[in-house]
Amino acid sequence: MKKIGIIGGMGPASTMIYYETLCELARARSGGNASARVMIDALDFGEVQALQQSGAWDEAGRQLAEAGQRLERAGAELVLLATNTMHKVAGPLQQALSVPFIHIIDAAAARLRADGRRAPALLGTRYTMEEPFYPDYLADAFGTAPLVPDATDRDDVHRIIFDDLVKGIVTPATTQRYIAITQALAARGADSVILGCTEIGLVLNPANSPLPVYDTARIHCEAAMELASA
Repeated sequence: MKKIGIIGGMGPASTMIYYETLCELARARSGGNASARVMIDALDFGEVQALQQSGAWDEAGRQLAEAGQRLERAGAELVLLATNTMHKVAGPLQQALSVPFIHIIDAAAARLRADGRRAPALLGTRYTMEEPFYPDYLADAFGTAPLVPDATDRDDVHRIIFDDLVKGIVTPATTQRYIAITQALAARGADSVILGCTEIGLVLNPANSPLPVYDTARIHCEAAMELASA
């Protein structure tokens, strides 16, 4: 199995989800006590969040590129960026690498196409839902732009991510809020929901979602495991 490099820490909860999911997939593929060959370069999420809030995306992209190069020098044979929002500046990272980089939106779009979805909804940080980088990339890769919540619901989705989910905090109230937001999207015609933040799977899942769930963290890991095992 090839060594998988993960650029993580944004936040820590999603990085743990990636490692646990990759090891689960390795066991399912190989049996016994198999685990994934994983290397992690974790950035300081507080510093990254400050760059996001100040609009210093170029600097954030530079730091991602440096992290990717560190992983490649250490022996990573493919690289993942364990965050949806920071794919806003995935370009410099891709250009800095000579090993494969699996883009999270490509992986999600491929799964949506395979399942015949036509009207996906998107939940994520405000950056992911409101700025063009994610909806436009998805429209190019999938063929249609996603539905997003209304302004009030977007505020709640974003706030809960940064106040709770990135810290691994899950409460019945936040879970019910996400379910209600998803119900509203279903009423507008959505046929599925993309969990466009790697922590949203902590509160919304196939068992409680009013719509079929596309958990980008899991889909991303599955795509990585396929490539790592090829």
